[in-house]
Amino acid sequence: MSEFIYTQKRTRQYNGPVDSSDHNARIEENYKDLVYLYNKYNVTDQKLTEAFQRVLKDHIFINQYIKDMEDRVKALEAAEDLISIHSYSQIDNIAIPSGESGLQGDEVLSYDPVYNIVTLPKVDGSSHSKLKFFTGISGQIIPDFFETRVSNNLAGVDTQGAIVDSTNVYNAILDRSDKYWKRSIVSNTMSPYGAQMYLYIKIPVEYSGSKKTNFLKLNPFPLFGVDILSIQYTTLQNPTMSEDDVWYPLNRDRLYDGNTEAVGKVPPGSWTTLGSDYILNSGPIAFYFPESEITAIRIAMRQKNYLIENNKYIYTYGLSDLDIRYDKFLPTGRMIFKFDAPEGQTISSITSVTPKIYNVSPSLLSQAFSHRVIYNDGSIYTLDNPGSSNSVWIEVTLNQLPDGTAPVLSDLVVNYN
Repeated sequence: MSEFIYTQKRTRQYNGPVDSSDHNARIEENYKDLVYLYNKYNVTDQKLTEAFQRVLKDHIFINQYIKDMEDRVKALEAAEDLISIHSYSQIDNIAIPSGESGLQGDEVLSYDPVYNIVTLPKVDGSSHSKLKFFTGISGQIIPDFFETRVSNNLAGVDTQGAIVDSTNVYNAILDRSDKYWKRSIVSNTMSPYGAQMYLYIKIPVEYSGSKKTNFLKLNPFPLFGVDILSIQYTTLQNPTMSEDDVWYPLNRDRLYDGNTEAVGKVPPGSWTTLGSDYILNSGPIAFYFPESEITAIRIAMRQKNYLIENNKYIYTYGLSDLDIRYDKFLPTGRMIFKFDAPEGQTISSITSVTPKIYNVSPSLLSQAFSHRVIYNDGSIYTLDNPGSSNSVWIEVTLNQLPDGTAPVLSDLVVNYN
């Protein structure tokens, strides 16, 4: 978009303004341009400040998380005869056994590199967000019916009467790097409970006309610095966005109850032992679940980390991204992953392939998942084991369950000799 300039171009061959009114008009135009530039500078500076604050806080907690991950990787590297998915570059859909047709575009599984999940091929034309709306002229907009509520009646420093510095919650649904929702609590003392709150989000039906929902994603702010304690939903026709509504855990079937490997892969707040499924220092998380007519979501969040500024304890938490969607899928899809043997080793045979799918009951995994092992024998790909290989390929097939659940593959563990 072009800038508006007040100062008008004047054609004068040899002299300046010919009278005082012309001179005064030009000075007035110059003044308006200077005011405009000054205001624009302030707006730009404010945006840069907000973006820098986001990067700074994210960086502090990401740095801590990376250190923890380095320690974990060192421990995992000590394990023998086990490989898994670790990079987007492992997707290799051209490894088709000789004599078979290649994968068609509409049968390739969907991969999300942000949340590191693989699921069924999406039907984009029949999928839509419940919170993010766009127009051809204005781009992304905040609809009038977007409604949220923060409840701070939990233990900790985020209580009634606390000093709060907060941006608008709707910043979390804006697809802009300089917009995020942050809630900072300024406290004279620290608390072992940290800062805790409930965030309520109403799912409007005014736009889509449907309550059908099967996907939720959120990026805590700061990344790897916020605990997600529970995610619940209600189906009440007119939710009050309060404790008075009937709330159900999003993981209503308590899938993988007590399995520590599933923490962060299932929505928290439903397991038998309270707190055992909390997602501590959460990164970006996303959950697919059976289609449900949901009218509101409630998320319990906690910040136990703090920064000290001017002898005050600052607890900051919020969201840099939030979306609740209905995604339509094709009933089945395939994808091929390449697995390389560790340096100095070869793969003689595959002993087991274990899918990590946490939104499907173990009793239904055989319906949702199947696989084939593909080898390279000279110039061709084959299902026959040549005996020793530097690499193998695993073709994964996912199938939709009868209740509409789209299985989500978060990892594939391959054991070999």
